[in-house]
Amino acid sequence: MRRLTVALIAVLLQTPLLAEEEARVQLQSTVTGNQEQPKVLYIVPWQGPGGADHLRQDLQPIVDDILVSVDRDEFRRELEYRAATTESAAP
Repeated sequence: MRRLTVALIAVLLQTPLLAEEEARVQLQSTVTGNQEQPKVLYIVPWQGPGGADHLRQDLQPIVDDILVSVDRDEFRRELEYRAATTESAAP
């Protein structure tokens, strides 16, 4: 009985030592290359391409709207309206 107890104690004392030896794992790694991600932009159209007539746009109507003379009274009314709407919108 005494031998069994001594043998059991010896086995129990060696078990943590064996577990420590098994638990030791050494890993080595080498990283090569660029670690930055590439900067890429994908643009995907949500509509199909139009015909060739959509590529060319006439600028004359836009220029005509910009160079139209403005009535003085109408311009003053517009400025007063904008001032009144910005005052009422401000807290």
